[in-house]
Amino acid sequence: MARILLVDDSPDVRLALATILEDAGHDVVEAEDGDQVFDLAVAESPNLVLLDVMMPRVNGFDALATLKADTRTSPIPVIMVTAKGRPEDMAMARSLGAVEYITKPWADGDVELRVDWALAADHEQKSR
Repeated sequence: MARILLVDDSPDVRLALATILEDAGHDVVEAEDGDQVFDLAVAESPNLVLLDVMMPRVNGFDALATLKADTRTSPIPVIMVTAKGRPEDMAMARSLGAVEYITKPWADGDVELRVDWALAADHEQKSR
């Protein structure tokens, strides 16, 4: 189906999300910090990025801003995945270009639904 770049500093969260995505038929590339996002996005050409907000070296907001500032990576849809469910964090993610925001813990089926929606919306936009 799609190649997804999964970025989270927690190995447990990466394992849980990778399992969900792989079970849905997606190819998953993993990273553990925001400082790896740009280089992997350029090298791997993912169809979607799932990006944690709270990471030790480069946080998800800064990584998102870097992705959206470069023409090679700006078209890639990004879904933020975080325990920070505050409205101001959601607004910040949207203002920086995120297409969706998933809060931890997520409900059963929520990740698959939002990933499918983001991929379908991106496909529809590119086919215009």
